[in-house]
Amino acid sequence: MKQERILIVGLNWIGDAIMSMPAVQACRAENPDAHIALLVKPYLKPLWEMHAVPDDIRCLEPKMSDTIAGLRAQRFDKACILPNSFRSAFLPTMAGIRTRIGLKGELRRWMLTETVPLSGGHQMNEYYPILAPGHAGRELPKLSVPESRFESVGGDYAVLMPGAARGPSKMWPIDHFEALAKRILSETELSIVLAGGGGDAPACEMLAAKLGGRAQSVAGKTTLKEWAALLKNGRVSVANDSGGMHLAGAVGAPVVGLFGMTNPDKTGPLAERFRIIQNSTEKARHIARDSAEARQALADISPEQVFDAVQELLA
Repeated sequence: MKQERILIVGLNWIGDAIMSMPAVQACRAENPDAHIALLVKPYLKPLWEMHAVPDDIRCLEPKMSDTIAGLRAQRFDKACILPNSFRSAFLPTMAGIRTRIGLKGELRRWMLTETVPLSGGHQMNEYYPILAPGHAGRELPKLSVPESRFESVGGDYAVLMPGAARGPSKMWPIDHFEALAKRILSETELSIVLAGGGGDAPACEMLAAKLGGRAQSVAGKTTLKEWAALLKNGRVSVANDSGGMHLAGAVGAPVVGLFGMTNPDKTGPLAERFRIIQNSTEKARHIARDSAEARQALADISPEQVFDAVQELLA
Protein backbone atom coordinates (compact mmCIF):
# COMPACT_ATOMS: atom_id res chain seq x y z
CA MET A 1 0.00 0.00 0.00
CA LYS A 2 1.37 3.44 -0.95
CA GLN A 3 2.40 5.62 1.96
CA GLU A 4 0.37 8.82 2.08
CA ARG A 5 2.47 11.96 1.81
CA ILE A 6 1.10 14.99 3.68
CA LEU A 7 2.45 18.52 3.45
CA ILE A 8 1.65 20.96 6.26
CA VAL A 9 2.14 24.58 5.21
CA GLY A 10 3.24 26.07 8.52
CA LEU A 11 2.65 29.44 10.16
CA ASN A 12 5.15 32.28 10.09
CA TRP A 13 5.60 33.30 13.74
CA ILE A 14 6.99 31.38 16.72
CA GLY A 15 3.85 31.81 18.80
CA ASP A 16 1.48 30.83 15.99
CA ALA A 17 3.64 27.81 15.12
CA ILE A 18 3.55 26.62 18.74
CA MET A 19 -0.22 27.08 18.92
CA SER A 20 -0.55 24.82 15.86
CA MET A 21 1.47 21.99 17.45
CA PRO A 22 -1.40 20.25 19.27
CA ALA A 23 -3.26 19.86 15.95
CA VAL A 24 -0.06 18.70 14.22
CA GLN A 25 0.29 16.07 16.94
CA ALA A 26 -3.33 15.03 16.36
CA CYS A 27 -2.62 14.77 12.63
CA ARG A 28 0.12 12.27 13.41
CA ALA A 29 -2.23 10.34 15.69
CA GLU A 30 -4.79 10.10 12.87
CA ASN A 31 -2.12 9.25 10.27
CA PRO A 32 0.49 7.16 12.09
CA ASP A 33 2.03 5.69 8.93
CA ALA A 34 2.00 8.79 6.74
CA HIS A 35 5.03 10.79 5.65
CA ILE A 36 4.43 14.27 7.14
CA ALA A 37 6.48 17.25 6.01
CA LEU A 38 6.41 20.87 7.19
CA LEU A 39 6.95 23.86 4.89
CA VAL A 40 8.19 26.82 6.94
CA LYS A 41 10.32 29.93 6.85
CA PRO A 42 14.00 29.10 7.46
CA TYR A 43 14.19 30.71 10.90
CA LEU A 44 11.44 28.36 12.17
CA LYS A 45 13.20 25.17 11.08
CA PRO A 46 15.05 24.82 14.44
CA LEU A 47 11.73 25.07 16.29
CA TRP A 48 10.21 22.19 14.33
CA GLU A 49 13.41 20.17 14.67
CA MET A 50 12.55 19.96 18.37
CA HIS A 51 9.13 18.49 17.52
CA ALA A 52 8.59 14.77 16.99
CA VAL A 53 5.98 14.82 14.21
CA PRO A 54 7.72 16.06 11.02
CA ASP A 55 9.51 13.46 8.95
CA ASP A 56 10.89 16.30 6.85
CA ILE A 57 11.16 20.07 7.26
CA ARG A 58 11.28 22.03 4.05
CA CYS A 59 12.13 25.74 3.96
CA LEU A 60 10.64 28.41 1.74
CA GLU A 61 13.18 29.37 -0.93
CA PRO A 62 13.94 33.01 -1.84
CA LYS A 63 12.45 32.33 -5.28
CA MET A 64 8.87 31.10 -5.24
CA SER A 65 9.55 29.02 -8.39
CA ASP A 66 12.25 27.06 -6.54
CA THR A 67 9.87 26.28 -3.67
CA ILE A 68 7.22 25.10 -6.15
CA ALA A 69 9.71 22.92 -8.02
CA GLY A 70 10.88 21.33 -4.77
CA LEU A 71 7.33 20.56 -3.67
CA ARG A 72 6.41 19.16 -7.08
CA ALA A 73 9.35 16.74 -6.93
CA GLN A 74 8.12 15.39 -3.56
CA ARG A 75 4.76 14.26 -5.01
CA PHE A 76 2.65 15.06 -1.98
CA ASP A 77 -0.91 13.67 -1.89
CA LYS A 78 -2.39 16.35 0.37
CA ALA A 79 -1.57 19.85 1.57
CA CYS A 80 -2.93 21.13 4.89
CA ILE A 81 -2.61 24.92 4.68
CA LEU A 82 -2.53 26.66 8.07
CA PRO A 83 -1.89 30.33 7.13
CA ASN A 84 -4.78 32.35 5.78
CA SER A 85 -2.73 33.95 2.98
CA PHE A 86 -2.80 33.81 -0.81
CA ARG A 87 0.78 32.57 -1.15
CA SER A 88 0.35 29.70 1.29
CA ALA A 89 -2.38 28.24 -0.96
CA PHE A 90 -0.71 29.24 -4.24
CA LEU A 91 2.45 27.21 -3.62
CA PRO A 92 0.83 23.77 -3.21
CA THR A 93 -1.62 24.56 -6.01
CA MET A 94 1.17 25.31 -8.47
CA ALA A 95 3.06 22.25 -7.20
CA GLY A 96 0.18 20.06 -8.35
CA ILE A 97 -0.81 18.71 -4.95
CA ARG A 98 -4.22 17.26 -5.62
CA THR A 99 -5.96 17.76 -2.23
CA ARG A 100 -5.60 21.19 -0.63
CA ILE A 101 -7.37 22.02 2.65
CA GLY A 102 -7.58 25.35 4.46
CA LEU A 103 -9.64 28.39 5.39
CA LYS A 104 -11.23 30.34 2.54
CA GLY A 105 -9.56 33.76 3.07
CA GLU A 106 -7.65 36.16 0.81
CA LEU A 107 -9.44 35.47 -2.53
CA ARG A 108 -8.03 31.95 -2.62
CA ARG A 109 -11.15 29.77 -2.58
CA TRP A 110 -10.43 28.60 -6.15
CA MET A 111 -7.12 27.10 -5.01
CA LEU A 112 -8.64 24.93 -2.28
CA THR A 113 -10.32 21.60 -2.85
CA GLU A 114 -11.78 21.67 0.66
CA THR A 115 -12.48 24.59 2.98
CA VAL A 116 -13.09 24.49 6.71
CA PRO A 117 -14.92 26.98 8.96
CA LEU A 118 -13.11 29.22 11.41
CA SER A 119 -13.36 27.63 14.86
CA GLY A 120 -14.02 29.49 18.08
CA GLY A 121 -12.16 29.43 21.35
CA HIS A 122 -8.41 29.33 21.59
CA GLN A 123 -6.43 29.91 18.40
CA MET A 124 -5.11 26.34 18.50
CA ASN A 125 -8.66 25.15 17.76
CA GLU A 126 -8.49 26.72 14.30
CA TYR A 127 -6.01 24.11 13.10
CA TYR A 128 -7.79 20.90 14.15
CA PRO A 129 -10.39 21.03 11.31
CA ILE A 130 -7.57 21.39 8.79
CA LEU A 131 -5.22 18.76 10.21
CA ALA A 132 -7.30 16.34 12.28
CA PRO A 133 -11.07 16.84 12.09
CA GLY A 134 -11.74 14.05 14.56
CA HIS A 135 -9.75 15.69 17.34
CA ALA A 136 -10.28 18.62 19.69
CA GLY A 137 -9.16 19.64 23.14
CA ARG A 138 -6.42 21.43 25.00
CA GLU A 139 -3.46 19.14 24.40
CA LEU A 140 -0.10 20.76 25.08
CA PRO A 141 2.70 21.22 22.55
CA LYS A 142 5.49 18.65 22.89
CA LEU A 143 9.06 19.83 22.33
CA SER A 144 12.25 17.90 22.96
CA VAL A 145 14.78 20.55 23.94
CA PRO A 146 18.49 19.77 23.54
CA GLU A 147 20.67 20.42 26.57
CA SER A 148 22.40 23.75 26.17
CA ARG A 149 23.65 26.21 28.73
CA PHE A 150 25.49 29.48 28.66
CA GLU A 151 28.62 29.28 30.79
CA SER A 152 27.85 32.70 32.22
CA VAL A 153 24.33 31.68 33.27
CA GLY A 154 24.61 29.72 36.47
CA GLY A 155 22.47 29.00 39.50
CA ASP A 156 18.77 29.71 39.70
CA TYR A 157 17.41 32.51 37.54
CA ALA A 158 14.25 34.17 36.25
CA VAL A 159 13.95 34.98 32.55
CA LEU A 160 12.42 38.34 31.61
CA MET A 161 11.45 38.98 27.98
CA PRO A 162 10.47 42.63 27.39
CA GLY A 163 10.06 42.35 23.61
CA ALA A 164 7.15 41.55 21.31
CA ALA A 165 7.26 41.24 17.53
CA ARG A 166 3.93 43.07 17.22
CA GLY A 167 5.38 46.23 18.71
CA PRO A 168 4.40 48.69 21.47
CA SER A 169 0.78 47.54 21.69
CA LYS A 170 2.00 44.29 23.23
CA MET A 171 4.92 45.59 25.30
CA TRP A 172 4.77 46.17 29.04
CA PRO A 173 6.73 49.36 29.84
CA ILE A 174 10.47 48.79 30.25
CA ASP A 175 10.53 50.71 33.55
CA HIS A 176 7.95 48.24 34.89
CA PHE A 177 10.27 45.39 33.92
CA GLU A 178 13.06 47.22 35.76
CA ALA A 179 10.96 47.58 38.91
CA LEU A 180 9.96 43.90 38.75
CA ALA A 181 13.57 42.79 38.25
CA LYS A 182 14.77 44.85 41.20
CA ARG A 183 12.11 43.29 43.43
CA ILE A 184 13.06 39.77 42.30
CA LEU A 185 16.72 40.51 43.01
CA SER A 186 16.02 42.00 46.44
CA GLU A 187 13.44 39.49 47.69
CA THR A 188 14.61 36.19 46.16
CA GLU A 189 17.89 34.39 45.56
CA LEU A 190 17.31 34.39 41.80
CA SER A 191 19.46 36.16 39.25
CA ILE A 192 17.93 37.80 36.17
CA VAL A 193 18.44 36.78 32.54
CA LEU A 194 17.00 39.08 29.87
CA ALA A 195 16.20 37.24 26.65
CA GLY A 196 14.71 37.83 23.22
CA GLY A 197 15.63 38.42 19.61
CA GLY A 198 18.18 40.76 18.10
CA GLY A 199 15.71 43.64 18.03
CA ASP A 200 15.27 43.34 21.80
CA ALA A 201 19.02 43.49 22.54
CA PRO A 202 19.43 47.27 23.06
CA ALA A 203 16.63 47.49 25.64
CA CYS A 204 17.74 44.29 27.38
CA GLU A 205 21.38 45.38 27.57
CA MET A 206 20.38 48.80 28.91
CA LEU A 207 18.23 47.16 31.56
CA ALA A 208 20.93 44.65 32.53
CA ALA A 209 23.39 47.51 33.03
CA LYS A 210 20.95 49.19 35.45
CA LEU A 211 20.40 46.01 37.46
CA GLY A 212 24.01 45.18 38.32
CA GLY A 213 26.03 42.00 38.60
CA ARG A 214 23.18 39.51 39.13
CA ALA A 215 21.59 40.42 35.79
CA GLN A 216 22.70 39.82 32.23
CA SER A 217 21.28 40.05 28.72
CA VAL A 218 21.49 37.22 26.20
CA ALA A 219 18.99 38.84 23.80
CA GLY A 220 20.14 38.35 20.23
CA LYS A 221 22.97 36.05 21.36
CA THR A 222 21.09 32.75 21.39
CA THR A 223 19.97 30.35 18.71
CA LEU A 224 16.32 29.40 18.94
CA LYS A 225 17.27 26.05 20.50
CA GLU A 226 19.53 27.75 23.04
CA TRP A 227 16.71 30.14 23.89
CA ALA A 228 14.40 27.17 24.46
CA ALA A 229 16.95 25.49 26.74
CA LEU A 230 17.48 28.73 28.66
CA LEU A 231 13.75 28.96 29.32
CA LYS A 232 13.47 25.30 30.27
CA ASN A 233 16.23 25.60 32.86
CA GLY A 234 14.89 28.83 34.41
CA ARG A 235 12.77 28.87 37.54
CA VAL A 236 10.16 31.24 36.05
CA SER A 237 9.67 33.42 32.97
CA VAL A 238 7.83 36.72 32.49
CA ALA A 239 6.85 37.77 28.98
CA ASN A 240 4.49 39.88 26.95
CA ASP A 241 1.92 38.21 24.69
CA SER A 242 4.67 37.06 22.33
CA GLY A 243 6.58 34.17 20.83
CA GLY A 244 8.80 34.09 23.89
CA MET A 245 5.77 33.52 26.13
CA HIS A 246 4.61 30.62 23.96
CA LEU A 247 8.10 29.13 23.78
CA ALA A 248 8.39 29.23 27.57
CA GLY A 249 5.08 27.41 27.93
CA ALA A 250 5.98 24.84 25.28
CA VAL A 251 9.20 23.81 27.03
CA GLY A 252 7.45 23.43 30.38
CA ALA A 253 8.67 26.63 32.05
CA PRO A 254 6.36 28.36 34.53
CA VAL A 255 5.40 31.58 32.77
CA VAL A 256 3.63 34.85 33.57
CA GLY A 257 1.96 36.29 30.46
CA LEU A 258 1.28 40.04 30.31
CA PHE A 259 -1.76 41.06 28.24
CA GLY A 260 -2.91 44.56 27.45
CA MET A 261 -5.86 44.44 25.07
CA THR A 262 -5.15 41.17 23.25
CA ASN A 263 -7.34 38.26 24.29
CA PRO A 264 -5.72 35.52 26.41
CA ASP A 265 -8.71 33.28 25.72
CA LYS A 266 -7.48 33.27 22.11
CA THR A 267 -3.71 33.43 22.46
CA GLY A 268 -2.89 32.47 26.04
CA PRO A 269 0.07 30.15 26.62
CA LEU A 270 -0.39 26.40 26.18
CA ALA A 271 1.39 25.55 29.41
CA GLU A 272 1.01 23.45 32.54
CA ARG A 273 1.91 26.25 34.96
CA PHE A 274 1.11 29.82 34.02
CA ARG A 275 -0.49 33.04 35.21
CA ILE A 276 -2.19 35.63 33.02
CA ILE A 277 -2.12 39.27 34.13
CA GLN A 278 -4.64 41.55 32.42
CA ASN A 279 -6.50 44.54 33.81
CA SER A 280 -8.31 45.67 30.65
CA THR A 281 -11.90 44.54 30.16
CA GLU A 282 -11.62 45.27 26.42
CA LYS A 283 -10.15 42.34 24.51
CA ALA A 284 -9.50 41.99 20.80
CA ARG A 285 -7.63 39.52 18.65
CA HIS A 286 -6.20 42.15 16.34
CA ILE A 287 -4.99 45.56 17.49
CA ALA A 288 -2.91 48.26 15.82
CA ARG A 289 0.85 47.84 16.15
CA ASP A 290 1.06 51.03 18.20
CA SER A 291 -2.19 51.80 20.00
CA ALA A 292 -2.18 54.37 22.80
CA GLU A 293 -5.12 52.59 24.42
CA ALA A 294 -3.34 49.23 24.33
CA ARG A 295 -0.12 50.76 25.71
CA GLN A 296 -2.09 52.28 28.58
CA ALA A 297 -3.78 48.96 29.32
CA LEU A 298 -0.32 47.40 29.73
CA ALA A 299 1.00 50.33 31.77
CA ASP A 300 -1.91 49.80 34.18
CA ILE A 301 -0.44 46.40 35.13
CA SER A 302 1.72 47.13 38.17
CA PRO A 303 5.08 45.49 38.91
CA GLU A 304 3.57 44.44 42.24
CA GLN A 305 0.85 42.40 40.46
CA VAL A 306 3.43 40.63 38.37
CA PHE A 307 5.75 39.96 41.30
CA ASP A 308 2.87 38.34 43.20
CA ALA A 309 2.27 36.04 40.20
CA VAL A 310 5.97 35.20 40.05
CA GLN A 311 5.91 34.31 43.75
CA GLU A 312 2.91 32.04 43.22
CA LEU A 313 4.69 30.13 40.47
CA LEU A 314 7.91 29.87 42.47
CA ALA A 315 5.96 28.43 45.37
